[in-house]
Amino acid sequence: MTLLRIAVPNKGRLNQPAVRLMNRIGLPVPDSNSRTLIAEFGKGRYQILLARAQDIPEFIEMGVADLGITGLDLIQEAGLEVTKVRDLDFGHCRLVVAVPEESEIGDASEVKDGSTVATSFPRLTREYFEKIGKKVKIATVTGATEVTPKIGLADVITDLTETGSTLKLNHLREVGVVLDSIAVLVANNDSLSNKGDRIGEIVSAIDSVIDASKKRYLMANVPRSTLSNLETLLPGVSGPTIMDIIGRADMVAIHAVVNDDEVNGIIAVLKEIGGTGILICPIERMVL
Repeated sequence: MTLLRIAVPNKGRLNQPAVRLMNRIGLPVPDSNSRTLIAEFGKGRYQILLARAQDIPEFIEMGVADLGITGLDLIQEAGLEVTKVRDLDFGHCRLVVAVPEESEIGDASEVKDGSTVATSFPRLTREYFEKIGKKVKIATVTGATEVTPKIGLADVITDLTETGSTLKLNHLREVGVVLDSIAVLVANNDSLSNKGDRIGEIVSAIDSVIDASKKRYLMANVPRSTLSNLETLLPGVSGPTIMDIIGRADMVAIHAVVNDDEVNGIIAVLKEIGGTGILICPIERMVL
């Protein structure tokens, strides 16, 4: 039996959503407080390796793991030979250029040649400033990048941000975007060739969870006379399912899959046409 090893971040902003995703596809990953670094599932078919998100690109390239979840920013920074299988629906952030609030710089293109830029992403930062024609000095730091202008280590920084609140808290102002990042599923190139079917199983399971997260299952009783209007209102996966209600010739039960962001509007319309017993349920997984 071929073992498929999947690397998952053991801590940090990607840990919890990655663990939730694994749990939802049937792989109950130990929580971040566990001392377990490797967990086995499916009678030896799957193995989860808990590792630092920044180490996962190298683990994938080396073949230590077949699949891994990490940030696109870390993949791009590592510059290693791995294949992105798909974007995931969490971990959204930006690697931005920021300057002190009092700086006269309004755009990254105005950064002066010779300026020192502090960053945990030296490769991406160097490539960005080279692309815009700026000669800067890169000061590589491993944390607390946002304080480096205050202590005189740097004139400018590049750092990850989700909302910009940490930048504001440290009296910094965004003047450019190096990279829009998201959590991604990546694969070892040899594993794609040798374990393609197994990898396909995981990707299909992840797709079913992500697709389901954007949908809701709707059930309601509606007047039979309104059925002609429902196909447009409730397209579902292949149209609503219609069932008779015992003892009520004038009413039918409808079941449909609807978009999460359309639920409130659909409920309002159903009530207007005499719908009753309206139920909205989450969908665990959906295979199209």
